[in-house]
Amino acid sequence: MRVELLNQTLLDLGLYDDGPYEVADQKELNAQLIPVPSHSYLGFSVDSAMGLMSLGELTFVAGAPRANHTGAVVLLKKDNVYRLVPQHIFWGEELASSFGYSVATTDLNKDGWTDLIVGAPNFFDRKAEIGGAVYVYLNPFGHWDDQARPIRLNGTYDSMFGMTVCNVGDLDQDGYGDIAVGAPFDGNGKVFIYRGSDAGIETKPAQVLDGRDFDVGRFGYSISGGFDIDDNHYPDVAVGSLNDSVVLFRSQPVIHVIRDISIDPTYIDLEQQNCKDSEGVCVEVKACFTFTAHPQHYSPHITLEVLFEADTERRKLGLPHRVNFLGRSSLEPEYTQTEEVELHRQRHPACTTAIFQLHEGIQDKLRPITLTITHTIKRVPPRRHSAKKLERLPPVLSISPSNALNLEVNFLREGCGLDKICQSNLQLKYQFGTRPLSSDLFTPLPRDEDGVQVFSLSDQQLVVLEITITNKPSDPHQPEDDGDDAHVAQLLISLPNTLSYSGSRVPATMRCQANQNGSQVECDLGNPVKRDTKLKFSINLSTSNITLDTTELTADLLMTTLSEQADLVPITAIAKVVIELPLSVSGLARPHQLFFSGTVRGESAMTRLEDIGSPVDFQFVVSNPGKALQTFGAAFLNIMWPYELTNEKWLLYPANLTFQGHPGQHCSPIGAFNPLKLQSSSPAELPSAGDTKLSADYRRTRRSYLEEEGHVIKKGSMERPSLAVAASERRKSFKLDCLLGSARCVLFQCALHSFTGQTVLKIHARLWNSSFIEEYPAVSALELVVRANITVKSSIKHLVLRDASAQIPVMIYPEPGLADQYWIPWWIILIAVLAGILLLTLLVCILWKCGFFKRSERRPQYETEYYRAHLGVQPSEVEKQATEL
Repeated sequence: MRVELLNQTLLDLGLYDDGPYEVADQKELNAQLIPVPSHSYLGFSVDSAMGLMSLGELTFVAGAPRANHTGAVVLLKKDNVYRLVPQHIFWGEELASSFGYSVATTDLNKDGWTDLIVGAPNFFDRKAEIGGAVYVYLNPFGHWDDQARPIRLNGTYDSMFGMTVCNVGDLDQDGYGDIAVGAPFDGNGKVFIYRGSDAGIETKPAQVLDGRDFDVGRFGYSISGGFDIDDNHYPDVAVGSLNDSVVLFRSQPVIHVIRDISIDPTYIDLEQQNCKDSEGVCVEVKACFTFTAHPQHYSPHITLEVLFEADTERRKLGLPHRVNFLGRSSLEPEYTQTEEVELHRQRHPACTTAIFQLHEGIQDKLRPITLTITHTIKRVPPRRHSAKKLERLPPVLSISPSNALNLEVNFLREGCGLDKICQSNLQLKYQFGTRPLSSDLFTPLPRDEDGVQVFSLSDQQLVVLEITITNKPSDPHQPEDDGDDAHVAQLLISLPNTLSYSGSRVPATMRCQANQNGSQVECDLGNPVKRDTKLKFSINLSTSNITLDTTELTADLLMTTLSEQADLVPITAIAKVVIELPLSVSGLARPHQLFFSGTVRGESAMTRLEDIGSPVDFQFVVSNPGKALQTFGAAFLNIMWPYELTNEKWLLYPANLTFQGHPGQHCSPIGAFNPLKLQSSSPAELPSAGDTKLSADYRRTRRSYLEEEGHVIKKGSMERPSLAVAASERRKSFKLDCLLGSARCVLFQCALHSFTGQTVLKIHARLWNSSFIEEYPAVSALELVVRANITVKSSIKHLVLRDASAQIPVMIYPEPGLADQYWIPWWIILIAVLAGILLLTLLVCILWKCGFFKRSERRPQYETEYYRAHLGVQPSEVEKQATEL
């Protein structure tokens, strides 16, 4: 790199400089003095500026886009031996990015130090689709180091953004330097204008010049700026291309508009009717404008178009506006008004006024009325001018500050305490329930052991969500803390796909509406909801979309209000969903009373069913008024059959089983029916062919009845075995129940295949007469209990059976006279009476011998008193006192 003074004399410079200077020393040409490797293209781009390393020293900037395969930029200064000495080197961050392809210097942040701008047009990032970058190094007061973190500006993919960077001067005359960056392969080519600022640089381009607008290819291949071609005190920019064309851009003068806005009244009081020509509440907005520009003598005649808009943000949300501008034209909507302001020269203000009136009966009385005041320069038709003289360009508005000003007009708040800050305390409670269509009676859903409500899925098409909302002080002793009026209070209800809005019952002060598919419900609670208010209402929800996979009902409840309340968080209303199968089982026994009598016969002596004992028929009725069972799973009827006593003696002998109406049903174990293969004289008692297959569990020998085969034991001729009832319990009632442990059961399980309506299971059985004669001869009555229930095996975990169990009692009595064999003989009773009399006589004699019946003798003192009383002798005073003692 070589630096040489050209086209200036020593007198012009005011100093003596005998240059030229080179990095490798102009005289020695020593390559070892070059701070970057060879073939780095050092000097591919150059610039110079004061204030890079020190405020009073000139520094040269040289780019080396191929140094170390990343690129580099070297800061150089002159020494006194014809050499440029490196002071600092900036290295690129990515291979082949061509860092240093272009360089520029300017003071971007107006701190007095010159900043450095470096282009890297071949930088790329495929993931972010970046094609080219520009690095902006803000000067750290001359103390450059390797830890400097530049601001990187990125271009679009394959745009070669940063091929050219240029200091274009202060385009808008705001005191901050501006730069231009070329991207010649971005479409037809583009040039991006970036403004300097206190932060260094605004990363969003203030303006983009597009070569497509001028039909120029590779626009932005070269840029030149900082010159004023039309002498309007604003620098102009020339942009070159590869299309043999150069486009000149002249800068328009920039004016800075100053606004002064006043609003009367400051607060809106809906109770004060202040409109002049009509009834209502009016607000006057007065806007005054003035402007400044560069240079100070520049004073064009400007016409500002001022647009007043009300409720801007509210209308963006789709909410209705609340005001009407009285001075608007007939072509304008009622929430806008346009005025014109004439400004003749700098710093001379001009004003305009707009008045708006509030609508009657507005609901939103807490959120302020937002005003947007926007000013623009009215376009002036171009005038004819001489071709020899450049046309004067009209001024433009400064980008900063914005030409749109946002203001708020607040309402005078009522019911908000002395501090005029509304602090509400809205609280919500809910419960699910049901309500008949023709009734106002609300019935809450039952709760499980965890306190969660349970919804039974049956024919109920609607579920009702009852909601209670209160607005009361959280602390009654300090009511001023909260509980103020809740302005524009709303409740938002979000429903899942399984529920949809079907209607509501709300007070007259409320209103609820839903979206088209019923998934969102918005309820206006009141404006305002006054202090100490209690609202109770209900939302009807359709359950038609609930499926077998639905396990819970949910509804997200969110209250909102314009009043201040920090604890308004979403609440999820939850209820469990259970599928209640309408299966039920009932039963009866015929006859329901049985008697036992006769003689004791062993199991081997039984040849016919009639030999066992009294017959009894059990009937179990299973009802299913709902869907077929295969929809939910496999159902089973379970019967706990008391077949033997605890000492393994027969109790209730099952003879056979039949299904009525559904012959394909079967029960297990099959071998439990008529395991002894007894015959009967009645065909109805004979077991079916399937019942003759005996199970090994029931081919067993019962406990002996102390008899041999074919031998019948007569009354009083047998030894008594251990009885099932203790002697102290005789002559009392007794209950035979497997759950109580007084009997042993076998489980009959009958598969209930797909059916609707009813199916009837009948079991014919015989009471084992011998067991009762032997075990319960002295019991006055026995109750035998047969239990039945229904179970369902299903992948659906929330199935519920309500009436799926039943118990059938059968009363059993001994025949009259059966207990006579256990009466006590009369001679034993006579001996017992005589023994009692003898014992009593012996006891009396012993007491007489002991003197128990003799009277005790009287004392002499009492005898003396006795005779004195008969003689009439009066005792003396001493004797009276002695007697009293």
